Amino acid sequence: MRDHPAISPIKRPAARRLPLALFLLLTGFYLLTMSGHTYSSDAETMYAVTRGIATHSDVAVAAPDDAPVSALRYGPDGRSYSPYGILPSLLALPLFAVGALVAPPDAVGFDYATRFAVTALNAPVTAATAALLTAWALRLGARRSVAVALALLYALCTFAWPYARTFFSEPLAALLLLLAAERVDAARHTANGRRALLISGLAAGLLVATRIASAVVLPVIALAVVWPRSGERVSAERIRRGFWWTLGLAPGVALILGYNLARFGTLLATGYASESRLFTTPLLEGLAGLLLSPGKSLFLYAPPVLLGLFGTVRLWQRERAVVLLALGVLLAHLLLYARWGEWEGGGVWGPRFLLPTVPLLLILAVDLFNNVTAWGRRFALAAAVSVGALGFVGNLGGVLLNFDTYLNMPVEVDRVYDPAASPLVAQWRILADRVARYATTASHCTLGDGFFAPEGDPEAALLRRSGAQGAIRCAVAAPTTLILALDDRRPPQAPPSELRLRFANRDLVDLASNQARAYHFLLAPGRSDLAIVAATWNPRTIGFSERDDELGVLVSWARVRPVGGEPRPLVDAAIAPLPEQPRPRWAWYYDPHNQHLVDHWAWYLPRSELAGLRALGLAVGLCLIALALIGGGARLLRA
Repeated sequence: MRDHPAISPIKRPAARRLPLALFLLLTGFYLLTMSGHTYSSDAETMYAVTRGIATHSDVAVAAPDDAPVSALRYGPDGRSYSPYGILPSLLALPLFAVGALVAPPDAVGFDYATRFAVTALNAPVTAATAALLTAWALRLGARRSVAVALALLYALCTFAWPYARTFFSEPLAALLLLLAAERVDAARHTANGRRALLISGLAAGLLVATRIASAVVLPVIALAVVWPRSGERVSAERIRRGFWWTLGLAPGVALILGYNLARFGTLLATGYASESRLFTTPLLEGLAGLLLSPGKSLFLYAPPVLLGLFGTVRLWQRERAVVLLALGVLLAHLLLYARWGEWEGGGVWGPRFLLPTVPLLLILAVDLFNNVTAWGRRFALAAAVSVGALGFVGNLGGVLLNFDTYLNMPVEVDRVYDPAASPLVAQWRILADRVARYATTASHCTLGDGFFAPEGDPEAALLRRSGAQGAIRCAVAAPTTLILALDDRRPPQAPPSELRLRFANRDLVDLASNQARAYHFLLAPGRSDLAIVAATWNPRTIGFSERDDELGVLVSWARVRPVGGEPRPLVDAAIAPLPEQPRPRWAWYYDPHNQHLVDHWAWYLPRSELAGLRALGLAVGLCLIALALIGGGARLLRA
């Protein structure tokens, strides 16, 4: 086996700057495009652990009864604990502290600000993974352009991008797995390799502290550590490498054992003992789903890995250990998760469980552009552009729109196996529909912020309750009449509504409260806004029903009638007020009835309870940090 092509002394400083520049650029980009909220009960559970440690120095999950936490286990003390890895919750502590600076625990918006900050964790984590991929590619002899391309393909053209916006543990697992593998390979090409092996072992141990299921790859990495070098016959040298790598595992193992002891009073209990009964999927069914199904295929959500598979043959000629390590990691993940009863990963974007394997599969493409003919380079370039464009467009749909929205829509098709129902396609259909709703044309009025989901018929545009304020936006080309039927009646024990209608920035007077009445508004050509303002009442608080929302006025009927034209219904682009209760608050971001135009923090922040200087400070601070990172990365690239 030949050694790696050496990096000349002239190139070494540039080789060190390039990964750092990419890390800064991508971190800034991810921060600017983050969502600022969680996507799953798993993430909510890890956030609850972070919050418990930060506020009470306790790993127990002390969440409200209706909190969307999942899979909790009871400890011997009768309290609830998370079965998930502790490392993401620990790494999020500094970010939680930043959120607490924006909104202290006794301030309105504390939960919002701390969640916002914690969900930024995977931005630098994913950027670091792409940077490490570049560094490894350079050490393997790739040209600068190829190394950068591999990093960008991972960062922007695979499902790593949507997951960089979440608080899932898979992005951190991808970084640690890549670091463990890269350092093993580095140790094979240095005289001593002790430091590289220690770092590899450290990353492998922390990988298991991130996701206990990741222990499945430890035998693969350990085998790569002791695999004989070219011409090596001294078994003592392999034992030495194994010793240093195993020694590096110690911090991660100690963290796992300590967490087990704190939760369950014993070193070996992880909280996953019952999961062993859930491996019920036939192997071939799981493999077909993870690799070939339209809704979950690794190759559809990460098309650039095809370059790695094609590049395997070329890299095999000089770096068989790297090829075997990458394919061994993929095989270990496939054999584990294909038998899992929920191999789809739950209501998530793509094959979530396979994300940690994607960087290792991409590194296999490092030789595609080396020592090939001009025709071969053109073909490889065309293939890279094609799979990159396919991956970028597909995953952009999972970035622009909350991917849980479609997964929570009632449909009669199979989202996994029906090509037309794949989220990769459906996301763009939903996005197109929402863009059309917001691009109001002449003689249209649109329900905007402040209206709850329809009552009764779920397909009905109206029978809508407003909250404290409901907005109706109109854009008409000719004189038009807007007709609203408002039902302001409420139970006697509810507070009076104090109904106000604000039209053209003026409050209308002489409105009759606690009645059902129709109102007619003459709209002049152009833009007109109407706000329905009322004091709210909560049905659950007054014992009227179990509904736990702050309700205003019921809009029972509405029409837009252009002069001389036919009446038209209002366009539904309504977004309910952000709930205070944990479970509906979590669902507010993906509820299909909430017509969010984009899944982005700048869209949600003005609708949150974090107002005034706190909201402004959070927005300005995030943008300044992101732009500073991008500027620093750009300067490094020019240096």
